[in-house]
Amino acid sequence: MDHFASLFDRSLDAVVGMDHRGNVIAWNKAAEEMFGWSRDEAFGRPMGDLIVPQQHRSNHTKGLSRYNKTREGPVLEQRLKLTAINRSEFEFPIELSIFPMRQSGGDIFYAFIRSLLHEEARQTEQERRAQEADVLLRVAKNLMEDISLEEFTRLCLEAVCDVAGLDAAHVFYIAGVGEARRLVPSGSWFISDPKFQAVADDTAARTFEQGRGLPGQAWSYGEVAIVKNISKRNDFIRRESFSSVGLTQGIAVPIFQDDDIFAVMEFFGSEKARIDEEMIRLLRTVAYQIGLAIRRKREAEERDILRKELAHRVGNSLAILNAMLRGTASKSSTVAEFVSTFSVRLHAVSQSYTSISRPNEQQTLRSLLDGALDLLPNSEHAHVSVPDLAVASDGVLPLSLAFSELVTNHLKHGDPGSVGTVIVSAEWDPSASYIRIVWKEPRSTKSESSSSGYGSVLLKSMIETHLSGTLNRSFGHQGFSAEIVLPNAIFGGGRRRE
Repeated sequence: MDHFASLFDRSLDAVVGMDHRGNVIAWNKAAEEMFGWSRDEAFGRPMGDLIVPQQHRSNHTKGLSRYNKTREGPVLEQRLKLTAINRSEFEFPIELSIFPMRQSGGDIFYAFIRSLLHEEARQTEQERRAQEADVLLRVAKNLMEDISLEEFTRLCLEAVCDVAGLDAAHVFYIAGVGEARRLVPSGSWFISDPKFQAVADDTAARTFEQGRGLPGQAWSYGEVAIVKNISKRNDFIRRESFSSVGLTQGIAVPIFQDDDIFAVMEFFGSEKARIDEEMIRLLRTVAYQIGLAIRRKREAEERDILRKELAHRVGNSLAILNAMLRGTASKSSTVAEFVSTFSVRLHAVSQSYTSISRPNEQQTLRSLLDGALDLLPNSEHAHVSVPDLAVASDGVLPLSLAFSELVTNHLKHGDPGSVGTVIVSAEWDPSASYIRIVWKEPRSTKSESSSSGYGSVLLKSMIETHLSGTLNRSFGHQGFSAEIVLPNAIFGGGRRRE
């Protein structure tokens, strides 16, 4: 018997014994480690209270009572997989075999128990990796397809939602600079049912500051942000539309480029959706890969747009250069005068291509003015007070030419003693539909009657024909001034530089 006692105690599986009343009569060391109760604590206690989960205790009691009456039990001498609890009431998977032993004073039962916690964890990890691989394979496949960035993003979001059992997903991109940076809706959505279109419509009208709302929190913390019980969260800005269609929980995941966040993905689902630690890990991994893919796709589309814009602008520029060449030649009395005048105009066209050669640098009203004023020998004397408004791509060339023409006129007709003394100001009312720019020179040798030269024609053409604005010039004893009124659309609706 000593040998059996030694084997009993040294068994790697938990071995427990129970009498016909359901009380513990045996409890080895493995059982102590597995369930957290010492042998002395367990002896005499009801087995059901120690290891049977609350939801199964009634069946445990009924099964024991049935066996005591009939000596039959459907679960005996079989290998079963179910769950047990430990002292902390943590529920975990086990494999269990129960063997009855008949005795005159009442049968007893021995159970051999093996924890499946580690096996289940390994299986879960394998499943997670398989899901990860499936999503990444779909992302890679979509990346190779000749589809738009919007469609590519939607397919990536769909792949994640399929795995997680989520119903809606969307991507925000970060736009602007400094304090003006915001999360802006991309318009790229995946929704599993048309009824969720309401949340897409609600989101389309919103932007988020850093730290505001679910996507703003993910951006601010640089980490996954989760919201549950959306209908009860007053701080969830879009609560009404999401609750109305049954979306009760969500998760936002930041997408990084090097160390900077450039986008945030958000996913939503009902109470049945899977948002747990495993899914969060999957989303982190997938977000990184999707981020790489989105950047590549965006860069490819930007290159294509750049190519088309370049072709379009080169065609327009050649037509403008041809007209300028003819006009300048017809008004120039000497070759030297032609070269001097045309060189300035050619430089203006060249400067307008800065936005093409450096696509990530937004051209602004101030940068175009500075580029033109740099032609002046004493440009440091110029006084410029204009808002730093972003210029739409179609407005860069005509506005550059207009400013350069004003500089050319100043060099040709301004008082030699005050070359470079130019004052440029702008009035901008965000609520108005236009922007007023005023150019002033202290003195000028030019008169109203001499305002019909080619330079004046070119200036008027750029402002009124190409930019749909108005130009008013005045000449007097106090000097020359030009008032240019342009529609806000030239500046993206009056947007400051982003």
